[in-house]
Amino acid sequence: MKRITMGLGVLLAALAAPAAAMTFMTVDYVCPIGGERFSASTMGSGTSFGHFLDGRAHGAIQSPWPLVECPGNGFLLFREAFDKTELEALGAYVQSADYQRLRGTETSYWRLAQLLRVIGAPAAEQAGALQRASWQASPAQYPRYVAAASAAFARQCPDGQAARDGQWLYCQMLLGEWERRLSRFEPARARFNGLLPQVQALVTGPDRERVARQFAAEIAQQLQLIDAGDSRSTMAVDANAAAAAAAAAGPAPGSVEDAASAADASAAPVAMAAATTADVAAMAAAAAAEAARDADADARAGEGDR
Repeated sequence: MKRITMGLGVLLAALAAPAAAMTFMTVDYVCPIGGERFSASTMGSGTSFGHFLDGRAHGAIQSPWPLVECPGNGFLLFREAFDKTELEALGAYVQSADYQRLRGTETSYWRLAQLLRVIGAPAAEQAGALQRASWQASPAQYPRYVAAASAAFARQCPDGQAARDGQWLYCQMLLGEWERRLSRFEPARARFNGLLPQVQALVTGPDRERVARQFAAEIAQQLQLIDAGDSRSTMAVDANAAAAAAAAAGPAPGSVEDAASAADASAAPVAMAAATTADVAAMAAAAAAEAARDADADARAGEGDR
């Protein structure tokens, strides 16, 4: 079973070829809380052409991946199966006035983070849900959502952590992005200046050169945005496209490409889309099908008894 999470593994998975297009399908579901039967239009695939600096995918895709919601009680289908203890805890919370109030005021991934908290899901999984909630946030919600996501991620990658790796680096880059988006330019500048010299040493694995070069290019881009006092949501530089342009015309003085090259970050082929890490639709469809089979089996058993 896949989980909504964060980290370097997410980025490495994003190097794979994207789906051909955004497609939808109508799927029948059985809600695991209450047993309600319903049908919902569900996204089956999508295409990423790039990503924003906070990880949100760009292209023919909904990012974050849309969650299927039980229309009656608002439960979000996010796993294939739950044990008895989880169902009891989730059932009580979903039926509470607090959760029902959230249905009218908060985004689906914010509510998902609350559901994950109720069942004591891993901290990284909860952090990933909060990250995705920030992609859905309205301008009024954004500061509060980012504060919650930043706190969750900061616990995963403390500034003073001794054992550092590529996952720590990516986590720190997100913290810097959120600082910039909230116009906290000086803390963001200090963070990215400290991260840039560490990129080559921290990124490991079979795709290390591509990932390290992309990370360095994005950090250089962040520093340029900070210098400009720009707090807007911004598409990440495409390191591969930058390399092609540099090869054709030569580097432009003071460009993002120069800054990246200074950190041994001349671009290699990479098409990163740090987007959805859980095919929620597929998991929900499997859960619905399993629940439907169980319900039908129970019905047949009851007819036999009569």
